[in-house]
Formats: sequence, structure tokens, C-alpha cells
Amino acid sequence: MFSSPSRILPALCALGATAYVLAPAEALAQDRHIIAPGLSLAFTFGDKFNFGLGADLRYSYIFGSPYGCSSAPLGAIGAFAQAHWLNFSASGRFAAGAHGGVADSSRLFGGTAEVGWTYRGSLGPEHPGGQGAHFGLNGAGLAYFDLSFRTTIPFFDGPKKPEYTVAIGAHYPGIFGQPQLCEIVGRPLRGPDGIQLPHTKTIGSRQARRDIRIDPFTRQALALAFQDDARGECGSIPAFLALARDLEAVGAPRDLVASALEAAHDEIRHTKLCAALVGDLSGQSIAIELLPPAPPSGLDRTAELSRLAVESLEDGLFSEGAAALRARRQHNASVDSMSRTTLGIIARDEARHADLGLRVAAYCLAAGKKPVRAALEEALDRALIGPRNSEHIAGSNDIDTRAWRNFGGLTQSAANSAWEENAEQARKSIETMLTQNHAAA
Repeated sequence: MFSSPSRILPALCALGATAYVLAPAEALAQDRHIIAPGLSLAFTFGDKFNFGLGADLRYSYIFGSPYGCSSAPLGAIGAFAQAHWLNFSASGRFAAGAHGGVADSSRLFGGTAEVGWTYRGSLGPEHPGGQGAHFGLNGAGLAYFDLSFRTTIPFFDGPKKPEYTVAIGAHYPGIFGQPQLCEIVGRPLRGPDGIQLPHTKTIGSRQARRDIRIDPFTRQALALAFQDDARGECGSIPAFLALARDLEAVGAPRDLVASALEAAHDEIRHTKLCAALVGDLSGQSIAIELLPPAPPSGLDRTAELSRLAVESLEDGLFSEGAAALRARRQHNASVDSMSRTTLGIIARDEARHADLGLRVAAYCLAAGKKPVRAALEEALDRALIGPRNSEHIAGSNDIDTRAWRNFGGLTQSAANSAWEENAEQARKSIETMLTQNHAAA
């Protein structure tokens, strides 16, 4: 393990203080508290076969990593209430209790267990109603749909046989909240649990731009797209701070460290510009949570050089190169002056960040030699398979595609084309660098 020299600390502190204006102390993570109403169809066996149509209301508190791009699972604990109309009769079943479970980081798939109390009304003289203990297991799939298996153990009065229920249903939002797929274009913030994205909070109202004459649905979709952009740009701030720190620690040239700090300044500007567009479109001012840089890796110098080289290839040359090309295409398509200016600045800066990625990889290769070369060669094929989805792609037929394009929105094919074109150029740059290094060795 090696120690980081201290000459970078004043610059890091100053830049961190500048960035802090993006994240007021009251900024909080979203989607911790979920209220999910749902409908279900149930079939019960035991005392008497019956079917039920009903409603299921759940409250969940989400814990674990709050970041949509984390690889860590999410946990949930909360309460539920159910009511089912049985056999189109005057009878019903009611249940209430607690539930808890886990879901994958995307919130698309998960499962919960439930325990509580239930009451079933009478189904006739031979099937009196009564109370019981309620136990259940629920599997959630594709975020909104669930399949449940439940058992009722009767108390002293009423039915004498346990009842077993199979139910299919759907909740909106899902029991674990809305799906949060990881879609980052640019340098991501990597942490112990994977890639992290900051959350946002509305901190006030402002006057939306009156000259934006588009339908409310498209306006909202554009605001959400630029909000996602702002989150990604804000996540890049601590990523570049960590890069500057780690470059200093391995003894990289001062110009590389300075370029990483300059890139962090760029990302502050990008965050503010995208947040301003959110306000123009939505009439709401947002604060974005400023996350801390990842801690030092603790690796020895050779392993750290390999890590920095691979991340500079993946996050710099590929991701930021693609971000630059996409922003350039968005800038060219946009006719709105504010979005055109914002996208032009981002395109210019991200191209410079991509070049920084190549410079960092070249330094690490020269300093670390064969181990770094092996790591880069292994990472090259993996990096060619990159993200093909975009927050700036119209995903609904209700969106006005002309207005979407006028604000810099891309089609899916245009986004894919930008990634593929940049990936081909990045591959050539890395292969040329590897060839030159091999010849000089």
C-alpha cells in the first residue's frame, strides 16, 4: 500500500467547497417511502374452494443503497392491508399485518414475506366465518406484478381447516418503488456497491419559460431527461476528484492531476446548466445530492496503475467519448437556444475528458508495463459492449417527437450509432497505444 502526497489536498478542498453549493444540507434521497396500491385475483383451498377479487395496499420503507446504479440489493419493511370480495357473494376476506423483503438493485425483481391477522366472512351454515393467523410469501417480477402464496391458520372459533391461497396481482408503483435502471453516459461514480447516482430534491418553485410551447407530457419528459443528465454530471464531480487524488498518489505528472481537477470543475458547470434546464421546463428548482469520492483502493502501486488504466479506458475513452459525440449530435439537432448552448458546452468538455482518459491510460501503461498492458487488453473487448439506452430517447408514443428533437432528444438508433462510432475510434486509439508501447519495450 502506498500513501498519497499532500500537495493535492488544498486543490481538492477548494474544489469540494465549490461543488458543495450543488447540495444543500436538506437534500435527501428519494423513494425511501413507498405507498403501493394494487389489485389481485385469489383462489383459496381448504375449508371451501373460493375465488376473490380484491385490493391490496402496502407501505414500504426502503433501506440499503439508495442509488439506482448500485449493484447492492434493496431491503423493504412495512405494513399491508387486504380486502377481497369472495365468490361474488356478500362475504369477504380481510387481512392486515407487516411485510418485509429484498429486491435487486433495479427494483425489477424481489420477494417479501408477510405475517398478520385475517378475518373471513361466513360462506354458509357449513362454512362459518372466523379469524386466523396470516402468513404469506410474495414474488415480485417486472416491478409491478406479483405472485403470492398465503396460509391462514384458524383461531379457536370459525373454520377448523387451514386455508391456502394463491393470488396474482399488480401494484403501482411496485412494492419496491419504480424501476431504476442504470443508464449513465459519461464518467460514473464508482463505489464499494457499484456505480452510484445522486438523487435530487425539489427545493422551490420558479417561473418556467413561457416561450416553450409544447404539450405538458413532452415538457415533463424533457425535464426528467435533463434531471437525469444533471444527476450523472453531478456524480462525475467526485469521480474526477477521486481520479485526481489517485493520480497524485501513484506519482502521475502534474498536468494529469490538474486536468482531472479541471474536469471536476467542468462537471460542476454541466450540473448547473442541466439543472437550469429542468427549471425552465418544469418550473421547479432542484438540488442534487453531492456524493463523496470513493475511498482510496488500498492497492499496491502496480495494481492501482492497472485499475486506473482500465477505468480510464472504460469511463473516459469509451463512456465520455460517447457522451461527447451524443451531446454534439444533440446540439446539432436542437433549435432551442438554452439547450443548444448547454449541449455544446457539454460536447466540448466531454471530448476533452475522453482525451484525458487516453492520456491517463498511456501514463499507466508506461509506468506499469506488462501488468497494465495485460489489464488493458483484457478490458478492451469488455468495453466494446457498452450502454445502448439513453435518458434522451423518446420512449412513449405520447411524446411530441419534433419537440423532443428540438430540445436535443435522440432516437434510439442515433444513440446506438454514437456509441458504436465512438467505440470504433476508441478501439483504434487503444490498439495504437498498445502497439507503440510494445515496440518501445
